[in-house]
Amino acid sequence: MPISNGDAMDMARGEAKAGIREGGEPVGAVIVTDGEILGRGRNRLHQDSDPTAHEEMEAYRNTARKLRTDHGANGLKERLFGASVFTTAMPCEMCKGTILRFRAARVVVAETATYRPAGTQSLMESHGVTVDLLDDAQTITMIRQYLDVHPDRRAAFEQGDNRPVL
Repeated sequence: MPISNGDAMDMARGEAKAGIREGGEPVGAVIVTDGEILGRGRNRLHQDSDPTAHEEMEAYRNTARKLRTDHGANGLKERLFGASVFTTAMPCEMCKGTILRFRAARVVVAETATYRPAGTQSLMESHGVTVDLLDDAQTITMIRQYLDVHPDRRAAFEQGDNRPVL
C-alpha cells in the first residue's frame, strides 16, 4: 500500500524526534518514490561529529545503501530521479545540491518559521523542483520546544536569511 504524504511527513518528524533523543537536532527527512519510502534520515552532526550528516544527506545515504543491495549501483539514479523529499526543515545549501543532483521532483518542507536558508527555495524551484511549504504546527512546536531547552542552538537556526526564530 503506497504511503500518504501525511504519513511520509509523520515519518520525517519521527526521525527528528529520534535525533533529539540521541542528543542531536530536531530535523528529519524521508525520500519517497511511487508511494514507497526509499530512505530516511535525521541530522546526526552532533552524534557523529560529521558536518555532512544532515537529515537529507542521511536519507540519501540510507537510500543508496538500500538500493545498492536491491538494485545495484546502476539502479540508484533510476530510483532517485523524480523522488519526493519530505523534510522537517528547509534544506541547507549542501543538501539542496544533493537534491538537485539526484533530480528530486518535489521537496515538501514541514516549516520555515525557525530556519530558512537564503535562496534555497528559489534555487530549487529554478531547477524545476516543486517546493511545498506546509507550516506544520506539530513540527514548529517541536523545534521551538527544542530551542527553549537548547538556547545555545538558536544561532544555527537563525542563519540563512536572518529571520528571527519565533
